[in-house]
Amino acid sequence: MRVPLVDLGAQHATIRDEVMRAASEVIERQAFVLGEPVARFERTLARAVGALHAVGVASGTDALVLSLRALGVGEGDAVLAPSLTFVASVEAIVTAGARPLFVDVDAGLTMDPVAVGARIASAALDGYRVRAILPVHLFGRCAAMETLVDIAKAHGLAIVEDAAQAIGARCSLGAVGALGDAGAFSFFPSKNLGGWGDGGAVTTNDPRVADRVRSLRQHGRVASDADDVFEEPGANSRLDALQAAVLDVKARHLEAWTRARVEAATRYRALLAGVDGVALPAEPTEGATHVYNVFALRVRQRAALAAHLASNGIASRAYYARPAHRQPAYARFHDDRAPLPNTEAASRELLAIPMFAEITSAQQEYVADVIRAFVARAP
Repeated sequence: MRVPLVDLGAQHATIRDEVMRAASEVIERQAFVLGEPVARFERTLARAVGALHAVGVASGTDALVLSLRALGVGEGDAVLAPSLTFVASVEAIVTAGARPLFVDVDAGLTMDPVAVGARIASAALDGYRVRAILPVHLFGRCAAMETLVDIAKAHGLAIVEDAAQAIGARCSLGAVGALGDAGAFSFFPSKNLGGWGDGGAVTTNDPRVADRVRSLRQHGRVASDADDVFEEPGANSRLDALQAAVLDVKARHLEAWTRARVEAATRYRALLAGVDGVALPAEPTEGATHVYNVFALRVRQRAALAAHLASNGIASRAYYARPAHRQPAYARFHDDRAPLPNTEAASRELLAIPMFAEITSAQQEYVADVIRAFVARAP
């Protein structure tokens, strides 16, 4: 049996007619940039998240950059972020002109509020002007937003949520993307809500943030001005109408796909319970949900297990073997006085196994059997 990490074809087969019809309508109109398909999807996304505004942009990375800029983060500022994340989270801070200050993660692999408080205190002593916190809802698990929101309020900081992997996840405060000052989503094809290419969106309850993102995504153009006035340098970061049409169709199925992912995660937990040397993902906290964009195990012999899985036709992926503070582009921002022990440990152990809404119980049983056989033979 061959089991891919993600099976986009299996998903497409279930919605082929519906999504091809929506794409054909865009093609027939020959209007490919912004327009009604984008506006319609923005309304769909805002409703799904529980935010007042959603603004489609070209990628999840741009969603982060433009969110930070819309909140006034720039040169001379600092932003707290985890290092255990895809580099785009940190890249966005640097692109906005600010400095990332790395913060360790907790047992659930999201930003540790205790470490956040300590880093804010040390940053003040070092003369950094902290302006924002950028929590990442890693793998689809909601970060500890209740505490992070309180910390941000106490220190007058903005919150930009990196919700790229977590559309549909919730905590006791509500859905991710509507918990801070802005939320950033990615619609990269492998995401729970994925397009036919790159795409992203910013969600917010602040009309000023929404308006500024709308301006920035069109080179800084004043949208209401017929004379093409550009108030500031912006970006060419518009969500394509074709992507928006595809996403609007897929959004109708998101709740069902999320339930299927949660059910698949529950099956994995039962199949892999008690396997020596294999730690399962942390359960969501009370009142919170996990949408399982990634199902990542923690294993002591990661490379050997990955090779064993591959030899049996099963795809896997190490996350994040080189976290952001160890990447050549961002290592200069790491402060050895602010160690990241949980991040370092997780980066050595995390291995994602196949997870997608259409995965079958037979596929999961095969994956579990292969993992159990590896553990049984391991020295």
